[in-house]
Amino acid sequence: MPNWFCYLSDMQLSKFSDYALRVVVHLAVSPDRLMSTRQIAEIHDAKYNHMAKVTGWLVTEGYAESLRGRGGGLRLSRDPKDINLGTLLRKLEEDKPLVECLGGDGGMCRLTPACGLSLALSQAQEAFFAELDKLDLASVIRMSPGMENLLLLLNETDAP
Repeated sequence: MPNWFCYLSDMQLSKFSDYALRVVVHLAVSPDRLMSTRQIAEIHDAKYNHMAKVTGWLVTEGYAESLRGRGGGLRLSRDPKDINLGTLLRKLEEDKPLVECLGGDGGMCRLTPACGLSLALSQAQEAFFAELDKLDLASVIRMSPGMENLLLLLNETDAP
């Protein structure tokens, strides 16, 4: 079986991207409340160290800001309607090609010199991002009745 087949079965966002999306939706619904990385990690039963890398990336990229000290925490640094999901996920996933031949080095696949799959998969990936380009963070929170209420309820959970 060709080696690209195993990549197709694993087609999903990285855990890093998944957690980044979770963080921004939590922060989006509570603009007047700071949330700690530890609190968000506990809500999602995630490892603190992994979540800290995610929140650090979000701060570095300008999606969130971190306030230090007692009573500190995280908050969005942009209005949720100004955070485009396609742009965010492209940044998060830019170093994770869908298949090896779409990576910067072209990979090691023997089919690369004459492969139509890479073009088709590249177009499919771009179509995925193009759909997300139509959405901002505020709109995805409004898409599902109850999402904002659930997030607010979870955000009220106090971290120890």
